Amino acid sequence: MKPTRSIAWRMVAARMRRNPLGSMSLILLMAISSATAGAGVATLVSTAGATERLFELAKAPDAVQMHVGELDAQPFEAFAAAHRDLIDDHQIQVALQLDNQDIRMHGTSDAAREGVMDLLLVTQSARFDFLIGYDGAPTDVGPGEIAVPGYYADAYELVRGDTVEIAPHGEVHTFTVTDIVRDAQMGPSLVNSKRFVLSDADWNDLAERLPREHVITFRLTEDAGERFAEAYRLAGLPANGAAVDGSLLRLIAALADGLVAILSILVSVTLLAITMLCLRLMVLTALEQDARRIGVMRAIGFSHRRVSSTLLVAYAAHAGAALSIALVLALPLSALLMGADTARLAGERLPAQIVAMLLAVVVTSAIPVALAAHLLRRVRRISPLLALTRPAVSPKPRRRPRPLRWDLPLPVSLRLAVRGLTTRRATTVLLIVMVGFAVMLAALPQRMTQTIAAPEFITTMGVGQSDLRSFLREGADTGAGPRLERALRDDPDVDRFATAASYRVALITATRTSDIALEVGDTSTFPLDYARGKRPAELGELALSTLAAQDAGVDIGQLVEVTSAGATDRYRVTGIYHDITNGGRSGKALELRGDRGLPLWQTIMIDLREGVDPGAKASALTRDHPGATFTDVDLFAHYTLGDTVERLKTASTIAAIAAAVVMFLVFALRGRLEAARDESASRSMRLIGWTCRDLRTITLIRAVGVAGAGLLLGVTVTESIGPGVLGATLASFGGGATPLAAADGWGMLIGLVVAVAAVVGGVVASVPRPRLLNES
Repeated sequence: MKPTRSIAWRMVAARMRRNPLGSMSLILLMAISSATAGAGVATLVSTAGATERLFELAKAPDAVQMHVGELDAQPFEAFAAAHRDLIDDHQIQVALQLDNQDIRMHGTSDAAREGVMDLLLVTQSARFDFLIGYDGAPTDVGPGEIAVPGYYADAYELVRGDTVEIAPHGEVHTFTVTDIVRDAQMGPSLVNSKRFVLSDADWNDLAERLPREHVITFRLTEDAGERFAEAYRLAGLPANGAAVDGSLLRLIAALADGLVAILSILVSVTLLAITMLCLRLMVLTALEQDARRIGVMRAIGFSHRRVSSTLLVAYAAHAGAALSIALVLALPLSALLMGADTARLAGERLPAQIVAMLLAVVVTSAIPVALAAHLLRRVRRISPLLALTRPAVSPKPRRRPRPLRWDLPLPVSLRLAVRGLTTRRATTVLLIVMVGFAVMLAALPQRMTQTIAAPEFITTMGVGQSDLRSFLREGADTGAGPRLERALRDDPDVDRFATAASYRVALITATRTSDIALEVGDTSTFPLDYARGKRPAELGELALSTLAAQDAGVDIGQLVEVTSAGATDRYRVTGIYHDITNGGRSGKALELRGDRGLPLWQTIMIDLREGVDPGAKASALTRDHPGATFTDVDLFAHYTLGDTVERLKTASTIAAIAAAVVMFLVFALRGRLEAARDESASRSMRLIGWTCRDLRTITLIRAVGVAGAGLLLGVTVTESIGPGVLGATLASFGGGATPLAAADGWGMLIGLVVAVAAVVGGVVASVPRPRLLNES
């Protein structure tokens, strides 16, 4: 056994000396695929663990109902007492609403987020729904101190000891930052409310100057979610604000990191598939080069199993080196992909993250070794006599290639390159597919990131695209809406606007009853992109969001009943649209018949004339109409989706780099295989006068042809499956298939960069060419 091991290691060393490029390429391919797999799995485990850890530490609620205005707590006490089988605990947190322009951090007001982020001043919760500090315990602040949400700490680079100024009605109150809090309910950037924690004394002082909003939270018994929602609706309790459940809170909390983790795992799977194809090329190359040695080993008595196991040591050594590199890269890569809060929470459960990462890296490294063992079974095909006289493993082509036609007006190099591709059709198609996958691997994450960051993406949030949006919540001055409409009608900067009011209604079908936010108004001015069907254009027609339609079990053309303020009417569903706001459950109608009751809020969508700055106009309208909030829609998308977009940009950059490197290595390996197979023909061509430059030209033409076809395939696949991949990602939030935004400059170049990397790899592999010395 020891002599066999010695032979094996000598063969490993000799192979690495003969083909250092191939060996390093294979090691790097294995390392990249293993590292991305480990980083993706570690990020996914960390995200899930961090989310659950945060919800456990915060004792997060299972149901949340926002309410603006006065509130009597007694009906809630009676409701909880009557439904002890559904409710474990409940509480009502009173929050103070703070205008964004009335808070300053590092001397800068938050006016830019006016109408995007709702600022709430609260005290620490009493029994659950805690705001967690950096030490993992509920934060505790004293007089003159403030705990800042992580979103604002990151946005303004706040640390402990910095000061925050709160100036309601011009009266400045200065607070010292003592903690950065993690909020299970309102922490993610997609949630447009943020809670700052004050002491009881400071909160009571500011309560005399600021309006109030109530955060009604419930802790439920197991599997009581749907029954609770029905009981709450039947009880007729106040519900004039957004309502979400615990499952949606968890999904939103895990969105950014979870999306990046899933993307990393998909990248790893693609890279592993390419690596295995490359390994096949390398094994076949090695068998071609070592056929004579294998024949000698078989001739002196080695069985084919013993020869295979001896050769397998080389690939096990490559996998071991790749495993070492992957272990070094995986943790820093996962840290790069994770958000700061996730990394801090995941640090408390580091063993599970490391175990998952190690398992993913080891399994990903072992798969190529198993493939090599399978391929090395070809050794049994090698006859000792034939191996010594005609060393070759690859089967001969069944048909001889047709002779070149010398009368064609094409360069001979081009004709030889085309014949080389057509005589090995299977390999050529395989390489084209590999380039196509690599282009898709680089382009698809980039295009998805670009699509989410585009202004048009706002249509997946259940609203049409406009320059500004204005909100008037219930409890505002009843004349504020008409005054604003008159002002907009006379404003020379305004091109057009449309008004809608949202009501909490009960949607009744044959299977269930559920509450949705129904927006009433004409949607033709700022139309949505409907997944199916069309907008409601007549009385008695209704459009539903994806999740609302799924929950109700209805589709286009079916009838539903809508109950509002005690009145019930029938509507026909005309369209289904995507919506990732309002818990993903909403509807739109041209008119709500009967007694509407009080609206949850009013929305005015505004388009400005050419040349008018949306930010400046929003600020001017805010000053003139203090009862309304105005939002620059582009800023809304930036501030709510910005964290997710930045994380996706990191992941897409890593994917693009990996794709380019992989294609370089793939074509380098393929070039060495072709050089081994065509060595005799290349020497013959040198003898009749061909130069090394001529031979490299043939290789270059082949590489360019394959890379060009692969680029075309990759772009086609990206454009065809991209909307479905993005839609599958957003489906949990009420989204769906979304058209990819038009490629920007980098989006168009990224695929070309991958194709160029493939060509460069092929050219590099063609540099060493057979010499004319010592010819036999």
